Amino acid sequence: MRVEEASGIFAAMGQSHRLSILHCLAPYSRGDAARGLPAGEIARRLELAPATLSFHLKEMTGKGLLMQERDGRRIFYRVNVPRLLEALEYVITHICEYSSGA
Repeated sequence: MRVEEASGIFAAMGQSHRLSILHCLAPYSRGDAARGLPAGEIARRLELAPATLSFHLKEMTGKGLLMQERDGRRIFYRVNVPRLLEALEYVITHICEYSSGA
């Protein structure tokens, strides 16, 4: 992972609504059969206006933080856990270990 990619992922998480979206989707993003939640359900659970949610989902999906799957007219979203872990590993490897003298 390059510094630009890691920066983009952390920027995509750097807002309270976006962290709430990740928290909401986390239980529905585990395992190979994870389907996620449809946008309407996310909006309902977080009490977000559809336009606001759509903006945040687009940003997060664009950075690879979320994955989406269409089922008819609905789009299901889930956390791209491997991508998130890759960004965290980048920080641990290139920043935390370096600053600790490892």
